[in-house]
Amino acid sequence: MPADRDLDRLYGLPREEFTSARNALVRELQKAGRKDEAEDVRALKKPSVSAWAVNQLARQHPQEVAELVQAGDALRKAQRDVLAGKEGADVRAESRSQHNLADELVGAAREILEQAGAKATPTTAQRISGTLRAASSDPAAAKLLRKGRLSEDVESVGFGPLLHVAPQRKGRSRPQRDRARERAAAQKKRKREAVAQARQEAAAARKAAEKAEREAKRARERAEAAERRVASLER
Repeated sequence: MPADRDLDRLYGLPREEFTSARNALVRELQKAGRKDEAEDVRALKKPSVSAWAVNQLARQHPQEVAELVQAGDALRKAQRDVLAGKEGADVRAESRSQHNLADELVGAAREILEQAGAKATPTTAQRISGTLRAASSDPAAAKLLRKGRLSEDVESVGFGPLLHVAPQRKGRSRPQRDRARERAAAQKKRKREAVAQARQEAAAARKAAEKAEREAKRARERAEAAERRVASLER
């Protein structure tokens, strides 16, 4: 995977510049002989309008995004505690806290879109809100959220913030079950992609470290050779 600075620069650009900048980075990596990294970059999708806005939130409001992720962690823990029968877990309060933080960020995202000359439609605002809540509640998606590297909207899966609502007596209809399975499959896919990206980043870091070590070794050898030459000239 390319260096973090390249990805940060790419996802931080105006949305309309993403494709041309991505293609330029692909050519740059190919020219440098880094073909695997070039293919990784070529596969990057242009973020949707809502995902782009969320990515800019991570850059312009990192503290608020970090607080939202913490609220998502707290909500997830409260849900686990309720399912485990533990006392004291207040899912309703944790859910309300997460919603309030997400709502504040949606307002900031509207301003970002307006400054970029894009329309902050009600549908877009709803997608931003849903992505903020869903991504902050999912560890894999939260990592991309904090880095500002989302390429598409994130949907809620599982109990989500509705766990505090009393369960319905009637079972879900087939369409509802199908949608639940689709959402679960989408979450698994996102997790696989996040894991794959993390592995690629780790591999790239190892390669960089190995290269630096080889260069340091060559530098030491040159220094030792120079010292030997100086010693021979002083005899």
